[in-house]
Amino acid sequence: MFLFYICHYSLQKKRNFAQQNTKCMKLSLQKIIAPSFAVTALTYTVSFGLWIAMFFLYRYPNPMPGIAGAVAENFLSSGSILAYLITFAVTVLNSLLIAQMNNKFAFIRTRTFMPVFIYLLLSTCWLQIHGNYLAVIASFFLLVAVFLSLQMYKDTRGVEQAFLAFFCVSLGSLLVHDLVYLLPFFWIGFIFLRCFSFRTFFASVFGFITPLIFVYSIMFFIMNQTTLFPDSKGVVFEFQFLNYANLPLLIYFGAIFLIFSLAMTALSGNTRHDVIQARNMLFFLRVMAFGLLMLLIFRFSNYTYYLPLIAALFAILTAYTFTLVKNLFYYIVFIVLCVVSLAYVVFQLYF
Repeated sequence: MFLFYICHYSLQKKRNFAQQNTKCMKLSLQKIIAPSFAVTALTYTVSFGLWIAMFFLYRYPNPMPGIAGAVAENFLSSGSILAYLITFAVTVLNSLLIAQMNNKFAFIRTRTFMPVFIYLLLSTCWLQIHGNYLAVIASFFLLVAVFLSLQMYKDTRGVEQAFLAFFCVSLGSLLVHDLVYLLPFFWIGFIFLRCFSFRTFFASVFGFITPLIFVYSIMFFIMNQTTLFPDSKGVVFEFQFLNYANLPLLIYFGAIFLIFSLAMTALSGNTRHDVIQARNMLFFLRVMAFGLLMLLIFRFSNYTYYLPLIAALFAILTAYTFTLVKNLFYYIVFIVLCVVSLAYVVFQLYF
């Protein structure tokens, strides 16, 4: 009897300890999931302060790559304070669009500030984004395309949304040419959104070629410029795999990928509680994330161009886990994400 009492008492203590840990974790992350106006304003203020501080403390040594990058550098240097302000302004706009996505389509089941917080965290810590206004503006166009695609759920006649979505993809690919590789992943996503049809397909094709025809016509007939044509051939025929020379960068992104994989494991197990629409939308977002992963592997030389969009999709998908899966393990994973990202900032500044 005495041994039975001891065992029962120890089990009860462990159960109480686990409940206290879970309760503490809920309280800790709840301030980020549903913050007050003061906490929200503080998050944006701290992000802006760090963004401007990095202008004085760190300069990314390489200019924006590609023909579009060279033209943009002649127009406005990526190392100027104006470029930093523009990138932060568009980053804030992207964060509002991310918040509106979940508010409208509710694929996280509840209103949450978590995706905005993670997006601002990564955008602030990834110093290669600061000043790279072409990449941030291109990510805005791609996020608008994702938003319009989600609006097409079960609408096989949504030709207007399909046209506008791929119009935005085309605008983004004019700034960052490699984003054209995401086209098939959008069409695959249309299948999971149950909106793929001949109408939406041809509308998307015409939406994509419309800006290209307009821009190339002006460059060829009015400006007598053909500099983008060889650059476009490079997008099709040239591939660069992961560069193993930059080992610290690969270690950091390996840690980010591990965190993402853990979050996706919990997401996959938790979506059975969601409605079918939310599941399909989350699958569409995962298809887009997979497309970005392939782009990062096979076109690694231009990886700085993909970082804003990677940060956005990473924030949306991992926020699902950190918001809905409330246990001590994922609380620790979230803390690790914050610590590793801040450590990466220190590494970029001093090494």
